[in-house]
Amino acid sequence: MNIKNLKDEIFKKYDDLVLIEDKTKKNELRLEIKLMLNKLDQKDSNCYHLLGLLDYESDDWKKHIDKSIQNFEKAIELDKNNFLAQLFLAHCYHDLNQLESALLNYNKVNQEKLKEFQVWRYTKLIEQIGYCEYKLGNKKSAETHFEEVLKWYKKLPEIDRVVPSEIIECLPQDHWIVIEIKKIETYLK
Repeated sequence: MNIKNLKDEIFKKYDDLVLIEDKTKKNELRLEIKLMLNKLDQKDSNCYHLLGLLDYESDDWKKHIDKSIQNFEKAIELDKNNFLAQLFLAHCYHDLNQLESALLNYNKVNQEKLKEFQVWRYTKLIEQIGYCEYKLGNKKSAETHFEEVLKWYKKLPEIDRVVPSEIIECLPQDHWIVIEIKKIETYLK
């Protein structure tokens, strides 16, 4: 099997992995994909990105977070335009509560490409930037980001909308942005 076909098969298996609900089967396929990736002599940015995702999306992601970070960094090193690897690198730091590093990496994500790819991911990115800013004490900047999320939340169809849970976590319940979000949620029920 040539390298292109092997890569195609690997990424097809990853697509299948995402749909599997049985944890045992999911872990078996995750291991199989890792083994296939490790057979490649020349890994490109997408291969390292996928290696990072395989660990990051596992049930024991905390145990493998350093490996995920290394793989996302390698993916970015090989392709500075890999905006999803940049996003997931930021997510790793966010999940570790290393908010300065998370914010730094969130701000490196190509927002226009992300918006074109999936607008819900873009609005979540803006919210996560706001969350980091808020938790780091930059409340004015955070509020500006949260206002942008609210604008998107109001205009997006429900299928493209993600509940802005981090806004609700940060801001007081009587803040006008939280009140607006809750109005929209109540209206949708």
